[in-house]
Amino acid sequence: MRTRLPKVGMRNVKTAVAVGICFLIFLPFWSSGGGEAAMVGPFYACIASIVCMQSSVGATWKQGGSRLLGTLIGGLLGLLCVSVTTYWGHPVVLVLVCGVGTLACIYLCNVLNRPSACAISAIVCCSIMLSHSGQERYFYTVARMLETAVGILVAMAVNHVLPGKPEASKADP
Repeated sequence: MRTRLPKVGMRNVKTAVAVGICFLIFLPFWSSGGGEAAMVGPFYACIASIVCMQSSVGATWKQGGSRLLGTLIGGLLGLLCVSVTTYWGHPVVLVLVCGVGTLACIYLCNVLNRPSACAISAIVCCSIMLSHSGQERYFYTVARMLETAVGILVAMAVNHVLPGKPEASKADP
């Protein structure tokens, strides 16, 4: 009995092309040696391209806008939370502020009628608070927002330039 494998769809191809372009854009930062420039990389740009690539240009713009807004909200609220925990660094305060920051991210995204931005907003807020320390957090926040914006713009450009059907199947990942 033969199993029929699904075809590779155009959305798959576009996603792969966008990821490759994101990697190439950030390659010089990795080659530059150490320091803060070495912290900039393609990882978040690639994620943004993968998540934002949709079956149509319009859907890609909508998804990209939500992702960018969520990253911005999470970044700004994450920095606000970091400033609070810088002065009161007790672990209990960190737990409370992390919870309040997550709540604020989700609430603000819903107030702005962008529920699809809630998850990334809360993730960015938590990652800023928990993954980095000191002045590195500020650079990380800006780098994260820029990397995400690059990934979104690449996904939008690739989706616009490469051919595809506006009525593409939802099953085409």
